[in-house]
Amino acid sequence: NAEVRGVVISAVDPSSAAAEKGIAAGDLIVEVAQEEVQSPADVAKTVEKQTSMGRKSVLLLVSNAGGDLRFVAVKMD
Repeated sequence: NAEVRGVVISAVDPSSAAAEKGIAAGDLIVEVAQEEVQSPADVAKTVEKQTSMGRKSVLLLVSNAGGDLRFVAVKMD
């Protein structure tokens, strides 16, 4: 099993769309909009690009502490 790489989520606002989708601190963002991310700057850049394209939500590929991968669509405010 290959090691999963991405950006660690350090905190989640309990009232956010991400929290509603079950994203938690310690989870790993592997992809944003089907683009691999390696740094917080990569995440921000890709989300910004999606927003500029008029997207209302962004698709994240997230890994939990156990290494389970799942896709999560998160509404952008």
